[in-house]
Amino acid sequence: MSQSIETIANHVTRDDNEAATRNRQLTGCADELASYARARYNLTHTATIEGTDYVTFVDTLTRNNDY
Repeated sequence: MSQSIETIANHVTRDDNEAATRNRQLTGCADELASYARARYNLTHTATIEGTDYVTFVDTLTRNNDY
């Protein structure tokens, strides 16, 4: 069985004064994951890395290439 693995990282602001920016960033994360889902990728793991100014979401996606 052949499998493709992709990893994507997104940074989202933690600044409470930047709610509109945070919402746009989270929407971008969701849109990117939806794009991968349309390409038959499955989300297999999400890790969060908390920093002072940002939270980084690292998503691992897999897709079986055999049919």
